[in-house]
Amino acid sequence: MTTKADKSEKGKRQAPVGKRGGNKKGDPCEFINPPNLLLAKVTHDPSLKHVRNLTDSKFKPDSRRLQKMTTLISENEEKCVTALNRKIKQIEPVYRDLQDGTLPDREPFIEECKDIHGAAKALDHMPVIRITSSLLRYLNADVSGRAMDPAIFTAHLDALFNRNALDVKLDAPTKLVLTALETLVDHAVADRS
Repeated sequence: MTTKADKSEKGKRQAPVGKRGGNKKGDPCEFINPPNLLLAKVTHDPSLKHVRNLTDSKFKPDSRRLQKMTTLISENEEKCVTALNRKIKQIEPVYRDLQDGTLPDREPFIEECKDIHGAAKALDHMPVIRITSSLLRYLNADVSGRAMDPAIFTAHLDALFNRNALDVKLDAPTKLVLTALETLVDHAVADRS
């Protein structure tokens, strides 16, 4: 392919309708309008040369099967939400102990938080994902310095137990709460370093 357009009289011809004219300066490439038949050429499948209108197709959705699938999805979603609620309910004793000033055992609490985090990821519940990842970040930070702060645990667990007030779609107030928790952990981790 040459990079210059042919300017001679024999090279000039009338451009087809919808195509770039031969008298114009610039790239002499041809602009291809749909349908692009390249796939039909490569696969040698003549059925690909025709543009199909999906509204005229013979495909009819099976309404019973769609209803069954919708029911199955909603039932499984309810089961997952129930499992997440059950996992969060298991850490209520930790919350009560924090109210008394007792810190949780580190390793079992990390495992429970990871369990909640995994369940939230399966549900794509963004507030719970961010709360637990922030709490896990705090728990996994270097602990050789000062003791853990019960107020950080309490703030995260308060948000976790009041997750119904948080919007799953992350509206502005929810983002504000989650950002505040993450900032709290940022400062606590930075102070330890």
